[in-house]
Amino acid sequence: MKPSHCFNTLRNCLKGYDCGWAKVKSLREILEEIRKRLDEKETLREEILPIARQLIRESATLIKNAHRKEWEEASSRRLALLNAVQDLRSKLSNSPDLWFAGFVQDALKEVAEACLVYSLLRDEPIPTPEELGIDDAPYLNGLLEAMGELRRAVLDSIRGDDLATAERFLAVMDEVYFAAISFDQADAVTQGARRRTDTLRAILERTRSDITLATQYRKLAKLLPIAPDATEGEEDLIP
Repeated sequence: MKPSHCFNTLRNCLKGYDCGWAKVKSLREILEEIRKRLDEKETLREEILPIARQLIRESATLIKNAHRKEWEEASSRRLALLNAVQDLRSKLSNSPDLWFAGFVQDALKEVAEACLVYSLLRDEPIPTPEELGIDDAPYLNGLLEAMGELRRAVLDSIRGDDLATAERFLAVMDEVYFAAISFDQADAVTQGARRRTDTLRAILERTRSDITLATQYRKLAKLLPIAPDATEGEEDLIP
């Protein structure tokens, strides 16, 4: 076969002609298919953006319900959140790159935090990542951020003179911190868990200090005599 004939055959294949053994797509066809797939992905992204924002809003409301002990509303909102996560996973089953996109992972982290706060404040068993339908990294970061909400619960308990509950929450914060410092994977894998662990350390030390002071104040109050309410009359002022 002459070289010129070989080059002509190759050129025809690149234009989309039948080369005998296969139908080779032209560059235009390849790019059109890419454009179509990317348009579909962009449409899907625009569809799930408001879903992710709604997950974040509902998660914040769930945490508020839990702190206020509005358990009936909190329970129904928690169930709705978990159903929404499953629906989101189904929508993105063929687009794992969108599932692992930053805005989706952030929303999942917020859901994990809210559900963990709910369980901790109700003294229920801690749900696993599988039970929540959330991947490991956003679950871990959600757990670390939940400790900030637990500090708020500690302060509420101190104000309510419930030091036993405050001590119980502090023990949970201790356990989470000392477990978290053992994660030494890269931030690209843990999605910033190391930074949140450092933040938790500062929160933990402040919380421990608050509980220690409250405990010492209580002990001191028991030692001090209670002064009777007495009013001083004018006759007491006359020598």
